[in-house]
Amino acid sequence: SDSLPISIMWWVNMDRTDAWILLNLIPGIGPRSIFRLLEVFHTPEAIIQAPLEQIRELNILKPGQLKEMGKGPDIAGLERVKAALKGCGARALTWDDPAYPEALRRIDDPPPVLYLRGSLEDFEPAVAVVGTRAPSHYGASVAESLSRDLAARGMTVVSGLARGIDTRAHAGALKDGGRTVAVLGTGIDVIYPPENAALAEEIVMNGAMVSELPPGTHPDPGNFPRRNRIVSGLCSGVVVVEAAPRSGALITARLAGEQGRTVMAVPGPVTNLRSKGPHRLIREGAALVRDADDVMMEIAPEVKQIIEESETGAQARDEILDLMGGESLSIDDIA
Repeated sequence: SDSLPISIMWWVNMDRTDAWILLNLIPGIGPRSIFRLLEVFHTPEAIIQAPLEQIRELNILKPGQLKEMGKGPDIAGLERVKAALKGCGARALTWDDPAYPEALRRIDDPPPVLYLRGSLEDFEPAVAVVGTRAPSHYGASVAESLSRDLAARGMTVVSGLARGIDTRAHAGALKDGGRTVAVLGTGIDVIYPPENAALAEEIVMNGAMVSELPPGTHPDPGNFPRRNRIVSGLCSGVVVVEAAPRSGALITARLAGEQGRTVMAVPGPVTNLRSKGPHRLIREGAALVRDADDVMMEIAPEVKQIIEESETGAQARDEILDLMGGESLSIDDIA
């Protein structure tokens, strides 16, 4: 059949979040394809309900993608995802949810679903600190102290929970009770590397862990480069601390530039291979930063805009509360 096999009863009971998760579970159909379909059908439910022939006529999906979509919604997979989220205390944050990070929503290929543990409330402004998995003593020390000082200035430090620089960045941000966000290249319930399990729990208590991958997804080399666009997409800027010429940190820096974020790099000893990545970025125009003050100066315009937007919202809220005068009023009266 050219129409998706879906029972009327199940369709009536499906909510918006379920529809987003079902789209996210279709193999081979990424964010760009989903959002092109959304331009036509307007809601994820309508995409799932649409006859396959109608979707085929749009010439948006490739034959392999059409074949996967023709199998119908993976309701069993949806139930497994929901059970796994409940089991690890996570939730699905969808692209059209008001709580979805606005900066991430505006990139070219935002994740339709972010699986979330912890809280992203008031996490902005944020800076990513990334780098090699095998840092020198100098690089590890710089990443930790830089992240600690940024967190002390009210910044959320974002990184990827990987070994090396990422681990030291998260640990530094947490040292004095700062906030940090880890973007995983696995499912939200799969901690990699496993030795970071205790760190992951601390991150959840003082920030958040997020992943676009369904729960249960194990480490795969192809997942990590794609997650880097989320690392940069959440932030006003990205700081690279030690990276080889071909590394995931430089992918994150490139994506940050494409997204209009500020790219920064920490210089290192010229005799250290790990310095080649940051030095190349600096030659190509990245800002040279030595400490948290340098970083704050580079991203000052973005931080000012975030603060002004936040204050505007707070002012409107306070004006409403003043008008209420402590009384219980209806929505119409408040309006």
